[in-house]
Amino acid sequence: MSFRFETILRLNKKREDLLQKDMGQINIHHQRQEDRQQLIRDATEASKDDLNQKKRTGVSAEIMTLYDNFAKGAKIQVEKQGKIIAEINTKLEAKREEVVEAMRKRRTMEILKERDMLKERKVRERKETAILDEVATNLWVRKF
Repeated sequence: MSFRFETILRLNKKREDLLQKDMGQINIHHQRQEDRQQLIRDATEASKDDLNQKKRTGVSAEIMTLYDNFAKGAKIQVEKQGKIIAEINTKLEAKREEVVEAMRKRRTMEILKERDMLKERKVRERKETAILDEVATNLWVRKF
């Protein structure tokens, strides 16, 4: 006899797998956005270093203005990336909660399945014991 909720258990497993896949995609997106933010920060640092070198050799005000505008734009981009990352973190946490809930439901069904299988095994063992007792009794009666 099979577990009567086997279909539900399989559906819960598939749902959990899909949710984990979604969470993985969100994680990848999160990592890419953090990498992009770091790239902007690195470019800003390189720009500052470059400007400092040019200041030592003498630089025009126009070039300094360009570097300043670049730094301001990069700062704005870093802030935007921070907001994007915060939104992704919110989505990631919500998805993580969904995954945990799906895992809990799947585990509950697995426990029910284990209990059902244990119950079936005990019933089968009782029937086998009863049959063996009957056979032993018949053999004993035949001997005497």
